[in-house]
Amino acid sequence: MEQKQTHFTYGLITAIVMVIVGLILYLTGLAFKSSEMKYVAQVPFLIGIIMNAVAFSKANDGYVTFGNVFGSCFKMAMIVALIMVVWSIVQVFVFPDMKDKVMDMVRQEMAKKSNVTDEQIEMTLGYMKKYWTTMIIAGALFSTLFWGAIFSLIGGAIAKKNGQRPITSGDNF
Repeated sequence: MEQKQTHFTYGLITAIVMVIVGLILYLTGLAFKSSEMKYVAQVPFLIGIIMNAVAFSKANDGYVTFGNVFGSCFKMAMIVALIMVVWSIVQVFVFPDMKDKVMDMVRQEMAKKSNVTDEQIEMTLGYMKKYWTTMIIAGALFSTLFWGAIFSLIGGAIAKKNGQRPITSGDNF
């Protein structure tokens, strides 16, 4: 019997919430207060994946395995990653001042470290400026998939699992 899927709906809703949270952090200036603020946008991602895991299990009457739930959650993470990449590209054009704000934040963070020279800071900022768009897109893709895999493991562990659905006499082979 084919399993019912939930990843598309939850992926779409989660990505929209993540964009809104990121937008709020950016517009309020909180995104540039500390480098740890980037993790705040991951909270809706974790919640969305857990909700997807539970919904997937429930939609299939609990007849799922860890691998089934992990797969559904990671498919959801891939949908979120795709939307976040598109949003990152849009963001580059909608908020051109973001680049300067991020550069200032990186400069301040690096200056706090005593073992980093001014020359190293300028070299790092030069690379960032040169490859800004590529870094934003790659960062959105790989960080979303990285956290998506970790959160999918959590979702797979949390969801109720009864194992594979038993074969009944009415099932077709």
